[in-house]
Amino acid sequence: MLSRVAPVADGGNLAPAPVTVRANDASAELWSWLHLLNRRKAMIVGCGLIAVALMAVMIAQQTPLYKASARIMLDTRTFKVVSTEAALSGVDTLNMGAIQSELEVIKSDFLIARVVDKLGLANLPDFNGTKPPGFIDRSLAPLRELWSTGIAKLLAPITSNSSEPEESAKTSAPTEENDPRRLAAIGAVSGHLSVTLLGRTFVIVVTVESPDGTMSAKIANAIADAYLSDQIDSKNEANKKATDWLEQRLAELRRNLQAAEEAVAAYRRDKGLAGSPEGNVSTQTLSDLNTRYTQARGRRVEKEARLVALSKASLNPSELANIAEVAGNTTLAALRIQDVELSRKLAELGAQLGENHPRLVQVRNELNAVRARFLSETQRITLAVRAELDAAKAEEEELKEMVDKASVVSGTATQYEAEQKQLEREAQSNRTLYESFLTRYKELRQQQDIQRADARILSYASPSYTPSSPNYKTGLLTAFIIGCMLGMAGAVAAEKLDRVFRSAAQIEEATGVNVLGMIPEVKGASGARASVVGQVLDNTTSPAAEAVRAVFTAITLGSLDRPPKVVAITSSTPSEGKTTFVASLGGLLTKMNASRRVLIVDLDLRQASMSAALGLRDRGGTIDEYLMGLRSLDECIRRHDLSGVDYICARPNTPNAPEILESHAMRSALATFADRYDLVILDGPPVMAVSDARIIARLADYTVFVVQWAKTPREVVKAAISALLAVTSHVGIVINRVNLAKHARYGYGDHSDYYSRYQGYYSDESDEPPKPVRRPSLKLAK
Repeated sequence: MLSRVAPVADGGNLAPAPVTVRANDASAELWSWLHLLNRRKAMIVGCGLIAVALMAVMIAQQTPLYKASARIMLDTRTFKVVSTEAALSGVDTLNMGAIQSELEVIKSDFLIARVVDKLGLANLPDFNGTKPPGFIDRSLAPLRELWSTGIAKLLAPITSNSSEPEESAKTSAPTEENDPRRLAAIGAVSGHLSVTLLGRTFVIVVTVESPDGTMSAKIANAIADAYLSDQIDSKNEANKKATDWLEQRLAELRRNLQAAEEAVAAYRRDKGLAGSPEGNVSTQTLSDLNTRYTQARGRRVEKEARLVALSKASLNPSELANIAEVAGNTTLAALRIQDVELSRKLAELGAQLGENHPRLVQVRNELNAVRARFLSETQRITLAVRAELDAAKAEEEELKEMVDKASVVSGTATQYEAEQKQLEREAQSNRTLYESFLTRYKELRQQQDIQRADARILSYASPSYTPSSPNYKTGLLTAFIIGCMLGMAGAVAAEKLDRVFRSAAQIEEATGVNVLGMIPEVKGASGARASVVGQVLDNTTSPAAEAVRAVFTAITLGSLDRPPKVVAITSSTPSEGKTTFVASLGGLLTKMNASRRVLIVDLDLRQASMSAALGLRDRGGTIDEYLMGLRSLDECIRRHDLSGVDYICARPNTPNAPEILESHAMRSALATFADRYDLVILDGPPVMAVSDARIIARLADYTVFVVQWAKTPREVVKAAISALLAVTSHVGIVINRVNLAKHARYGYGDHSDYYSRYQGYYSDESDEPPKPVRRPSLKLAK
C-alpha cells in the first residue's frame, strides 16, 4: 500500500512527494500483474492463436494412429509336479522388482524382433521407414541435410584416421539381423509399444499403436503370445542346461563312489578284516570285561562302605539301627525290643526298690545278657560283611587282569576298525550325493514334457476403428496454453524492456520533478494541430480541456505567494505536442474567462509552428521583427477568433536565434508583455535539439516540460530535465497525448486513470457549452 505526503511548494517548484511502501503489500503486486496481463492480452492471446495454428498444421500432417491392448495376467498359483525349484524358478509375483523385470522382457528388442519376423512387418511401408514423408518432413529435409553435412564435415578429421581393416569390416555385406528395414520395423513397434501394470494387480496391459487398427491388434496379440512362448522356451533351455550339467556331474560322482568302495574293500583285504570275526569278538569281549570290572569295583566300594559304617556303629550302639544289615535282622530287632522293655522295667524298679533288691538285680542281669547277645550278633554280621569285601576285592583284581590282557589283544584291531570306518563314511557320503543328483536328474527329465508359462493371456486385443492420436482437442488446447505462456513471458520481457514513461509516478521517481497533469490524446479529423486545438476549444468540458486547466491550476497553487506571469513550454524532442498544448492552454484560459488577458509568444525560431496550431494562414508580424524594431507591438500581436487569445508568431529558420533570445531587447519585450497581460506563454523549442530552450527557461518565471506518453525515451527525458534544472529550479512536467484506453490497463490510479473511468462526468455532447464568465482582470504586482 502506498501512502503519499502532500507536495510542498519550493519557490514555485513542486517537490516530489516522498513515498512510503509497505513490504507486505501483496495485493498491489497481484494487481500489477493482473494489469500487465490485461494490457498485454493481445500479445498473449495472439501467441496462443499462433501456437494453435502451428499445432493445427502439424496435426493435419500427422498420420492417425489406432490403439489396441491385450492383457496378460501373471499366474500367482503354484504348479509343481516334481520338486525342481533349485533347477528352475518361475516369476516371483510377490517381488515388485521381478514384475518390473517381466515388463522389460515384453518391451525387449529380442521379443519384438520375433513379432516383426512372424508378422512380416519389415515388408510394410508403415513400419520399415519407406513411407513417403509428409509436408512438414519434406519442408525440413533441406535443414536436416544441411545439419548432417555440417556434422560430417566436423567428424571428417576423426573418421579419416580410422584404420583400413576397420573400414573393410564396416563395408561387409548386411545380414538378416542388421537389415535396415527389419531394424526400422523393430524401432517403430518399440516406439509405439506401451507395457504397464494395471493398478495394484498382476495384470499386464500391452498396448500398441499403428496406422492400421487391425494391425495394432495383431501386433499386441503376437507380443502376448511371444511372451508366453519365450517363458516356456526359457524354462526348456534352463532345463536342458541343468540336465546336461547333471549328466556330467553324475558321471564324475559315479567314478568317485566306485573308487571309494574299492578303497574300503582293499583295506579290509590288506588288514585281514574281511571275513574274520576276530576283531569283532575281541572288541565285544573287551567291552563285556570292562562292564564286569566296573560292576565288581562298584560292589567292592559298596562293601567297604558298609564295613566302615559297622565299625563306626560298634563304637556308638545307638547308630546300629541306621545300618541296613542290622535293621533288617529279626534277631537283632527282637533283642532291641527286649533291651527297651528291660530298661524301662529297670527304671521303674529302681524307683520303687533299693539298689540291691533281688528283683532289681535280676532284671539288671537279664538286661546285660540281652546286650551281650546283641553285641555278639553284631560282630557276626561284621565278619560276614568283611568276608564279602574280600571276595569282591578278589573278583575286582581278577577282572582287572583280564581287562588288561583283552586291551592288549584288541588294540591293534580297534585301530584297523577306525580306519575302515573312515573309508566307509567317505564311501557312504559319495553314495548319498550320487543318489541325490540321480534323483534330481530323473525329476528334470520328467519335467521336460510338462513345462508351462508363469502367465496366461487374460484377453486378446480387438481391432480399433477410432483413432487414438492425434488428439485434436488436447493438442490444440495444449498448444494454446503453451502459446499463452510464451506470450506471458514475452509480455513480461516487453514490460521489463519498456524504456518509456507511462505514469506520473515513474517520471517523478526518475527525475525528482513533480508532474502537473496528464493530457488525454485528442485526434482531429485530419490529424492536424489546428483540428486538435479546435476540438479542445469547442468542448471545454472534455477530459482534455479539464486536464489542460488542471495543469494551470497546479502551476498557480504551487506558487500562491507569487504566481508566475511568464510560463515557458518546452519538451525534450520535437513532435511531442508541445505547441498544441500551448495553443490549447492559452485558448482555454481566455475562452473560459474573457477578462483574463493571455498572450502566446512563439519563441521556436527554428520551426515556428504556432500558426499551424492555431489554424492561421497569415501569421502577421513576427517576434524577431518586433525585437529588431521593424514592426511595432500592435502590428505583431494578433487575436485568435475562436478563443480570443492574443499571440505573436515567429518566422521559421530565424538566423542568430540564441543571440536574439539572449538580447536586452528580449528581456525588455517580456517585461512589456508581463505589464500588459495577465499571463504570457512562451512556446520554446525542444531542449535536446537546440540550446534555445535553456535560454527561454531562464527568462521565464516557470517552465512546463512536456513529455509524450509512451514515446519519449526515459534517458532523453532525464537528460533534458537535468539540463533545465541547471538553469532554473521552477520546473513542472506535463504528460501529453495519453491514450486513455491503453493507460487504463495499467491501473496506475493517476489523473488519466480517472479520465478513462469517469469520462461521462467530464463531457456530454448533448449539453451546450458553458458561456464565458466575465471575471475581473488578474492584476499582479510587479
